[in-house]
Formats: sequence, structure tokens, C-alpha cells
Amino acid sequence: MGIFSADVNNLRELYLSTLEHTLNSERQIAEKGLPAMIEKATNPQLKQAFTQHLRETQEHVMRLEAILDATEGEANEAKCKVTAALISEAQSQVSDAANEEIRDVILIAAGNQVEHHEIAVYGTLRTWALILGEREQAAILEKILHEEENADSMLTMLSEQLNIAVPVG
Repeated sequence: MGIFSADVNNLRELYLSTLEHTLNSERQIAEKGLPAMIEKATNPQLKQAFTQHLRETQEHVMRLEAILDATEGEANEAKCKVTAALISEAQSQVSDAANEEIRDVILIAAGNQVEHHEIAVYGTLRTWALILGEREQAAILEKILHEEENADSMLTMLSEQLNIAVPVG
């Protein structure tokens, strides 16, 4: 992969490397992203959706740690630059929002962006786990994938409700 990381020579190495990045992604979301979103959200339903997903995300961290512990002997992680960039961009946009309704809309959009990234990652990891014969891991990753899809659906539903109240011009 380059100067700063180990080379990836096969699907198993790619799978493990992606799991390590995903663990870091979930930790960033649980420790930094969602707590900030909960704090900044003004709509009670939005706060509740973020709070619920924070609990799920903390479980995702534990599940990924368990997979990596079973596979590698310990749960290592590698910095996920995508999640760091999504969180940074959301923070920047939220700080620019003077209107509470606009801020909530920004938070929903940021949440959807993170969920879409996670849906892609977990779908890929699940497929690779199946190819590698890791059926139990694939089932765990499938469960996480469904939770991410549900979080995305909830945010989309809230977006449809809240966008109507936002000033358009």
C-alpha cells in the first residue's frame, strides 16, 4: 500500500486492513462525531436518533474488536481518513449555520453522508468475509450493515420532515 503502511498482497490482508480502518472509523464516530451532533442538534427527534445510533455505534466498536481479536489476536486499528474528513466537514458547516433549522438540516446531511460511507464499507466487508469463508464474521457484519441502513433511513425520514420548515431564500 505504500511507505506508511504494510503491503496488501491478498484478499485476507485487504479484509483485515479494512476492518482496522473501520474500527477506527466507528471509534471516531462514537467518540467525536455523534456526541458533537447530539450536542448541536435542536430537534428532539434528531437528538434521539443520534443518541440511539451512538449506542449502536458503541456496539459496532465492540463487535469489530471481537472480530479483530479472533482474527489477529488483538484489535489493531488504522486511521480512517474518510471519516475524519466527513466529521471535519460537518463541523465546519455546522459552525457556519446561524439558523437552528439549517443547522439540523446540515447535521442530517452529514449523518447521511457518514451512513452511506459505512453502508458501502460494511457491504464490502460482508462480501469479503463470505468469500474468505468467515461465515460468523459475515453475519456480524450483515447485522451492522442493517443497523447502518436503518440509521440512514431514520435520518432520511427526519430530513423529509425538517426540510419543509427550513427557509428557502
